[in-house]
Amino acid sequence: MQRHAYIKPIIILGHILLLGTACSKSSETESEDKGKIIAKVNSSNLYANDLEHMTPKGLSSSDSVAFIQTYINKWAYNEVFYQQAINYLSEEELDITKEIENYKKELLSYRFQTKLIDQKLDTTVTLAQIEDYYNANSQNFLLKNNIVKVLYVKTPLNIPNLAKLKKLCYSTNPKDAEALKSMCIQYANNFFMNDNTWLMFDDLKKEISQLKDIPEYNLQDGKTFEFTDANSFYFLKIIEVKSKNTLSPLNFEKNNIKNMLINQRKQQLINSIKKDFFDKAKTNKELEIYN
Repeated sequence: MQRHAYIKPIIILGHILLLGTACSKSSETESEDKGKIIAKVNSSNLYANDLEHMTPKGLSSSDSVAFIQTYINKWAYNEVFYQQAINYLSEEELDITKEIENYKKELLSYRFQTKLIDQKLDTTVTLAQIEDYYNANSQNFLLKNNIVKVLYVKTPLNIPNLAKLKKLCYSTNPKDAEALKSMCIQYANNFFMNDNTWLMFDDLKKEISQLKDIPEYNLQDGKTFEFTDANSFYFLKIIEVKSKNTLSPLNFEKNNIKNMLINQRKQQLINSIKKDFFDKAKTNKELEIYN
C-alpha cells in the first residue's frame, strides 16, 4: 500500500554562519556532538559539523559563504525528494537489504582483489612480449586517424634573424639542427624536434589552425608548410606520415600493448586465485553444493 505524507517545510536558519563562530550550547537547535543545526527537513537535520570540511581552500569569505549556501540548498533539495520517496514507495520497494548486502560483497571483494593485484602482479613487460603481441594481433592495430613525425616551430613574427631560423628549418645538416634547437629555446613559443615520436595529426591541427584547410592527400613524407598569423610564424615539416586505415607503427602502440598485457595478467591472476580459494574450500569441506 502506498503511503503519502506531508513534508514539512525546510527550515534554513538565517544567514549562513561562519563556521568559526561560537555557538550557544543552550540553543534548542544544537547537538552536543554535531554542533548547530543549519537546516532540517522533518526529523532529518544538517549540522554545522557536517559543513566543516566541505569548503575548498583558498576561497574568499564571500565565496565560502556562497559555496556553503549552495551546499545547504542542494542537501535540502535532495532530502525533500528522498523523504517523498520514502512516503510514496511500498514496504516491499523500501526493503533494500539485499541490494546493500550485494553492494557490500562487491565492494569488499574489489578491495581484496586490488590488494592481491598490488602484492602479486608482475608488471614487467619486455619488448619481445610487446612485439609478439603486436605481430599476432596486427589486425587490431589499424590507425583510425593520421599520425605524423614532424619538425615543428612556432615563433613570434618579430624575432631577430627570422630568416636565419627559416633557413635552419630547411637544412638537413646535423649541426644546423643543433643551431635551430638553440634558437628555438631562445625565441620559440613552441617547438617539437623529436623525429622518433609519432603525433596525432588532429592534435597538430589544434596547434596550427591553418592545417584544417590542408587536404589529406597533401600529407606526404618530406612535405613542408609555412604559415603566419597576426603574431606568429609557423614552420612544419612532415618527416613521415602514416595514414588512417593502415597498420599503426609498433612504437606508437607500445604503451597500449603494455597496458593490454598487464590487464590480461590481472584477470588471469584473479581467476587463478579465485579458483585456488574455491578448490581449497571444497577440499576443506567449507563449501557444499546440494543437488
